[in-house]
Amino acid sequence: MFDSIFQSVINKYINKKNKKIYYLYFSIFKFFSESKFILNFKKYKFYSSFNNKSLSRWMLKNLVEWDKENVKKIIFFIKKYNGSFVDCGCNFGAYSIPIAKEFKNQNIYAFDASKKAINSLRQNIILNKIKNINYFNIGIGDKKTEMHFNEEISELKNDGSYRFTKDKKKEKIKIFKLDDIFKNKKIKLKKNIIIKIDLEGFDFLALKGLKSTLKKFKVLIFIEISKMLLDNSNNFFKEFALFVKKNKLNIYDLNLKNKNVDEVIKLLKSINSKNETIGDYIISNHKLL
Repeated sequence: MFDSIFQSVINKYINKKNKKIYYLYFSIFKFFSESKFILNFKKYKFYSSFNNKSLSRWMLKNLVEWDKENVKKIIFFIKKYNGSFVDCGCNFGAYSIPIAKEFKNQNIYAFDASKKAINSLRQNIILNKIKNINYFNIGIGDKKTEMHFNEEISELKNDGSYRFTKDKKKEKIKIFKLDDIFKNKKIKLKKNIIIKIDLEGFDFLALKGLKSTLKKFKVLIFIEISKMLLDNSNNFFKEFALFVKKNKLNIYDLNLKNKNVDEVIKLLKSINSKNETIGDYIISNHKLL
């Protein structure tokens, strides 16, 4: 009964600007249910729950799409460059679902090393009756290999923190570099590619696995710069600066303001131990402005 009532509350308030009353409902009902609810954002839907370790909980609390502004920017660039979209670290489909809905005649490629994340994506694909998302349960890195992967939610901050680990008790997951994946005949890309990379510290490795692609295609990458990147490189600051300069890459913040690689590195070095990230950036092998 509680679930049915709260779903009705969601349906009533989800598209209203003033949600103060809704927050009162949320604070009460969160103690009574562990069920999933459907958030209908008009063009697409998402399953969400009260679970404290679910990223979807933020959407349920705020009735706003996850990373809405980033998704809008990616849609803008897909239209501007008539590009393909590749989602690395797709999780429950916060990016892939709305973008697949926006470009119904275009294939979207989604990757995640987590079986649990892929299952959440699959549920949202079915919920939205989407046919154009091609998803793959593999890791993305700088070489073909295998590593142990931790998706034990009790050991992690939330279900967006699934990550590779040195714990040999965890299941092994296959890892591929995007250069090799893009050679597969099942992957049909346009000459312009927009890639979102959110891989819990594997982001730079995924970037290094794009060397050939950067030479053949016009590529635009949305990537999070965080201290987790340091864990997967012998000398991240030196390697990252060299990679950017060698491949003649441009770095922008989300306001499309050009950033020097040394400026980004300096900012990352300066953040205190309580902060993991300096935010999302756009890396491209061509000038955006």
